[in-house]
Amino acid sequence: MADSEADSKPIKSLIQSFFDAINASDTKALQEHFFPTASLTILRQDPPLPESSPPPSPPDNKITVVTRTNIETFIKMVEDGERRRKGKKGPELVERPDLEHTRIEVDAGFGMAWSPFTVTFDGVLHHYGVMVYTLGREEGGKWRIEGLTQSYRRTPGWEKTSFL
Repeated sequence: MADSEADSKPIKSLIQSFFDAINASDTKALQEHFFPTASLTILRQDPPLPESSPPPSPPDNKITVVTRTNIETFIKMVEDGERRRKGKKGPELVERPDLEHTRIEVDAGFGMAWSPFTVTFDGVLHHYGVMVYTLGREEGGKWRIEGLTQSYRRTPGWEKTSFL
């Protein structure tokens, strides 16, 4: 049940393709990476501290469920967000996986990937976190996403961003 090169390479390729589709707002490509019944959860870990605030003692680490939905609703959210931003000037938003530090486990046709990621606005780190992919291998060997949980933290200064 370990990460083998034979399984690791196509799974990391899937993760990169997922991010490529997100960055391009290509919902058709994005949807192809998921099984039709896939689910998605986005969690925010707080506190997202303003630059001027000292960290609380003890730390106030809470988790907020931002979104818990199916893939169809997520695709619609991406499309709606793209429509709202269309024609508006805003910072360049780039989401990147850290494939070098991605951990993968596979048991036959079932897989899991723990993949750190970053989001930058005009090259400045806005938030970062981990994507946890639950994966299934189709007949023929293609991996697709069964479930995706994203956990993220905002970086100091995030509240100054007026985009999104």
